[in-house]
Amino acid sequence: MEQLNAYLDSLSEHFDGIPWMRQLAARFNLKTAHVALLVVFVAFVMVFSGVMDYLVCNLIGTVYPAYLSFKAIESKEGDDDKQWLTYWVVFAIYSVIDDFSGILLFWLPFYYPIKLAILIWLVWPKTRGALVIYERAIKPLLKRFEGQIDEKLRLVNERAEEAAKMGAELGAKGQEFAMKKGVGYMMSGKSSS
Repeated sequence: MEQLNAYLDSLSEHFDGIPWMRQLAARFNLKTAHVALLVVFVAFVMVFSGVMDYLVCNLIGTVYPAYLSFKAIESKEGDDDKQWLTYWVVFAIYSVIDDFSGILLFWLPFYYPIKLAILIWLVWPKTRGALVIYERAIKPLLKRFEGQIDEKLRLVNERAEEAAKMGAELGAKGQEFAMKKGVGYMMSGKSSS
């Protein structure tokens, strides 16, 4: 029981920084960790029952981390910035994989509860799942192909600049043509009435 209380106390330290959790906990005389666990429980009940499963997963995967990213940006410490930047890198890759695999897997039983469990594991302050995935899988992979990725991005950037320049030149020529035609039309004395 002491270990559980110690865990809840350390969890409460994290969630005490979220005003609405602090207010809700105070109103019902609970620790913020209890409120967080209740939110997770309600989320799982909603997902298991099929009520707003997609919405619940998106809220937990984006809104909560976005708020904590805001808090990290505004804080003086640098460790939390790294934690949330890492989360967003992992989340971006997870989202791309989920978009493709979700097309095939969403109809499977427990797809959304499993997705919710993964998102909670990635974002939960005690598991720091995003850091685990980043350090063990993403970082080594990106380091291995970093030079090739940078070169491809450089080429894409060059092509985009060329396309923008061509578009601007074409737009200027079109504008010049339209002006000449418009002035010529006006000079010829023709009118639309």
